[in-house]
Amino acid sequence: MFEMGKSYSREDIHAECGGNKHSYLPRKHGRVVAACLSPDLNPGAPNIILCNPKLPEKAAADQLAIQGGVIPVFLKQTSNSWVYQGLFRVVSCSSHPDDCAPYAAQSAWTKGQIKRVLKLEQQIKF
Repeated sequence: MFEMGKSYSREDIHAECGGNKHSYLPRKHGRVVAACLSPDLNPGAPNIILCNPKLPEKAAADQLAIQGGVIPVFLKQTSNSWVYQGLFRVVSCSSHPDDCAPYAAQSAWTKGQIKRVLKLEQQIKF
């Protein structure tokens, strides 16, 4: 699997998890298999994912909100370097505009572009 704090290419992530190499929430067989997040668009990552209204991304965010389980989360370091943050699960989500709006001010998104906020927590291994 992945090593905490180590950098991986999208090809590495794809080889291990599958899914679309260009999506920030790649899916395989209908399930989100990872989160590959850019800090400028997701300044609260890895604990907060901001979701836009584009159909493929919206569908992936909707799926992640309900699917349960954990996914590996990566933060973009450079164009093809993604640092592994650990395994995370969704603990809450909201698509209410009043809940989404405060996050726009902290990110590269505009107020109207954020359509869902997913809150994640790291899976702790014992």
